[in-house]
Amino acid sequence: MSEIASMSEAVRVVIDRYPVGFEFHGNQLHRDVVRSYPKARNMYVDTILRRMRQWRRGQIKCIQPLKSLYMKVELEKKKKSKRKTV
Repeated sequence: MSEIASMSEAVRVVIDRYPVGFEFHGNQLHRDVVRSYPKARNMYVDTILRRMRQWRRGQIKCIQPLKSLYMKVELEKKKKSKRKTV
């Protein structure tokens, strides 16, 4: 397995490992990212959550924002536009 070079890459890897329907808190995501990328140890949970929303927007659903509870959902396929192009 290759080395993970950045925190953003670690977030993508961790989210991809979670099964569909898996619920997790921000702190749990932080711990899992630190296991993959130890340099993220001193990063704020909010920073990691921001990267999660940036890179895996369609795969994550916020269940309870005040408790930082999220759930991985199935990636929705984009619908083809019925709009005609000229």
